[in-house]
Amino acid sequence: MNNFYWRTWARINLDVLKRNIAKIREISGDKEIIAVVKANAYGHGDIQCAKALNQCEIKHFAVSNLWEAQRLKSEGISGDVLIFGYCEIPLITENLDKNFIFTVGDVEYAKRLSDVALENNVIIPVHIKIDTGMSRVGITTEKQLDYILSLPGLDCRAGYTHFAVSDSLDPKDMEFTECQQRKIIEMCRGRGLKTHSQNSGGIIYHGDFEGDFVRAGIVMYGQKPDSRFPLPDGIEPIFELCSVVSQLKTICPGDTVSYGRTFTASRETKIALVSCGYADGFNRRLSANWSVMINGKSAPICGRICMDQTLVDVTDIPDVKVGDVVTIYSNAIEGGCSVEEAANRVGTIGYELLCAIGTRVPRIYIEDGKETEIQRYI
Repeated sequence: MNNFYWRTWARINLDVLKRNIAKIREISGDKEIIAVVKANAYGHGDIQCAKALNQCEIKHFAVSNLWEAQRLKSEGISGDVLIFGYCEIPLITENLDKNFIFTVGDVEYAKRLSDVALENNVIIPVHIKIDTGMSRVGITTEKQLDYILSLPGLDCRAGYTHFAVSDSLDPKDMEFTECQQRKIIEMCRGRGLKTHSQNSGGIIYHGDFEGDFVRAGIVMYGQKPDSRFPLPDGIEPIFELCSVVSQLKTICPGDTVSYGRTFTASRETKIALVSCGYADGFNRRLSANWSVMINGKSAPICGRICMDQTLVDVTDIPDVKVGDVVTIYSNAIEGGCSVEEAANRVGTIGYELLCAIGTRVPRIYIEDGKETEIQRYI
């Protein structure tokens, strides 16, 4: 790797991404995969991941908003792009040449969209969002569905829903998910409408559900929808976050460390300054509650994580030197520094930690077993 980037970086293994897709295909049977690359592919890099997915013959993508969809198209990603979120209608009519599919989850919005389509002599492709229990976006009744299907300006290609607890194996949650599934099938199948309901949890834990597509999100990147339950064999993380030791010093018993003086040395302590902080995505709530890996050894954080730097105790790690690689998050190294474990420590989910990786962190892509590209955002 070029030493110009030798500060903090993420390594994204596209070879593993491709293997994960092959496993998801095996699990999902003949259902087509909609690859969810919203939020910069959950922090992994939307364009690079989408290009690798195109190589796997993925031809359906999903994003949160129009700007994410435009970014994919501007970089030559092939296939259609489903936009989950609300789009202003004038912006939709300006983007009908780009193979985007828009979501309608409200009767009034659908009617306005159809009227504008007829005024412009076009037909607008849509998927209909059906609320089966999330109480979020979506229609709820067959009457609403029939009305939207009758609108002449819309090409209604599928109906879809989002599960609330598909990643849970609690019997009540399993029953709730099954009820959601029954509702989407009952509403769509009799009307000849294709369906998709299985998110990552649905793919893994409800593989027998009916549908035409699956939506692969966090599982595609090799992370668990719920950290309590294992992934299928053959699905692995594609991400790790690394940094370097930039300075070493020895402090005396009684010396304090970092903001708030929350760490006091109880012995002569050798500390290493690591060039990674919360502005890079190293969650501040891990202060004094996490250990990084240096030379295969665990180094606990001393005091608070700063915006740009973190101090760790390397007293018991021999031969540490400036420039040594520091692993912040990785599932590939024994010692408990996985994204899921970090999320558990701070009371959140792996999704949040991945999406929080800063824009100043370069993403280094591994493909065909070697580094092929470095993506910098700033």
